[in-house]
Amino acid sequence: MLRQVQTVAGAVMGSLVMIAIALGIAFPEGERFDAPPLWLVAAQVLAAIVVHLAVEAIGYRAPAIHPETGEAEARTISARAFTSGTVLRVGLCESIALASVAAAFLVDSGGYAGFLTGAAISLGLMAVHAWPGAGPIEKTRASLERDGGRSYLREQLGLGTVGPIQEL
Repeated sequence: MLRQVQTVAGAVMGSLVMIAIALGIAFPEGERFDAPPLWLVAAQVLAAIVVHLAVEAIGYRAPAIHPETGEAEARTISARAFTSGTVLRVGLCESIALASVAAAFLVDSGGYAGFLTGAAISLGLMAVHAWPGAGPIEKTRASLERDGGRSYLREQLGLGTVGPIQEL
């Protein structure tokens, strides 16, 4: 299951690179790397802060697993919660790059460089929140296990259990 989630997150991250290549062709060579308007970069940074806070607030929410839930059911709930949470986080993080595509064509100059800054911000957010690394896995696991149930999320992802060294 981990490989499938990595594929989804990686495909979206890769699509931003492909959009950058396509947009690079659309803009005239002499204007391609003009500095973007300061207001655009400021709006992107502000949007990144808002998206980060939104992802932290809602992106890791998962249904709590009851302590009496069986392992098979807990694994199913965990897999569904992690997958749907990843898709939500990817969408939120990608929104800055998508809005930057539109902004690239609305500004008088620096549109392509403005898109690149938005794409870089989105990729950074995705690396932190969408890529199935230790942070997103543990935050989802904590949400699933908040009522004392066991999620088996790490086992479902093929990562095994957390030992005492990893807990430190």
